[in-house]
Amino acid sequence: MAISFFFFLSLLCIPFSSSSSDGPENFIIHVSKSHKPLLFSSHHHWYSSILASLPPSPHPIKLLYTYERVINGFSARLTAAQADKLRGLPGILSVIPDQVRQIHTTRTPHFLGLSDGVGLWQNSYYGDGVIIGVLDTGIWPERPSFTDSGLSPVPDTWKGICETGPDFPASACNRKVIGARAFYKGYQSHLGHSIDETKESKSPRDTEGHGTHTASTAAGSVVSNASLFGFAHGEARGMASKARIAAYKICWSFGCFDSDILAAMDQATADGVDVISLSVGATGYAPQYDHDSIAIGAFGAAAHGIVVSCSAGNS
Repeated sequence: MAISFFFFLSLLCIPFSSSSSDGPENFIIHVSKSHKPLLFSSHHHWYSSILASLPPSPHPIKLLYTYERVINGFSARLTAAQADKLRGLPGILSVIPDQVRQIHTTRTPHFLGLSDGVGLWQNSYYGDGVIIGVLDTGIWPERPSFTDSGLSPVPDTWKGICETGPDFPASACNRKVIGARAFYKGYQSHLGHSIDETKESKSPRDTEGHGTHTASTAAGSVVSNASLFGFAHGEARGMASKARIAAYKICWSFGCFDSDILAAMDQATADGVDVISLSVGATGYAPQYDHDSIAIGAFGAAAHGIVVSCSAGNS
């Protein structure tokens, strides 16, 4: 697993663009909240009006997400000319192309000197009551690491839901995996067609495995007699084995798009998570922080009192 550290100390999640300049692209628009005219009943209404005022194009404009917490703004599918027009409008702080990220990848408790008998684990009650929002490929809730045996009731601060689907029933959530959602509008817009559900699920179900890995590393319950195909027998446990998990699926077959990541961060903030864990990144050069959508979103989440942790060292 990649080394994690706080976004506001350093950020090495590095994006690259996969969009073409010949057709429409997805953009993330950062807006000054105070510029909303009084005649609009909501920011969503205002953003829709802004998009309707842009020059026409053979390609229809599509509003993907409205962001209200970690940033103020929205994401939309636009042509380059329409994006340039937006940059000149009052109240528009930045117009950034949607970027695609890639997922990042035990004995860590022993390495850190953690012990059941005394010290940090015992003093912190193994993270009981802490809600970790894991933004990744989803979760496979039936794994032994996600049993809720011995856990107290779901914290009263939790405001989220367990989003269901054909392969993700309501019973997939419990007192350990207390919530799950999937975000794919940005990814699906880049595809140009609906997700092929014979190959990947629109539900929070993890069909890749990475999200299940990172969620169990962060907050997996204690699993005795664990092994890898009969090798390396031992105990598997998360770093905060009594913390609760809220899974936000933002990564798909072709990567993890910033527009979906921001939507998940925004929703996680509303849901009441205490920590956001994000193990994604890419290759290339890091953009300026004010043009890095994840950095902007992380700063906004931190302003709401959320600890944001991102992988580093893989890219």
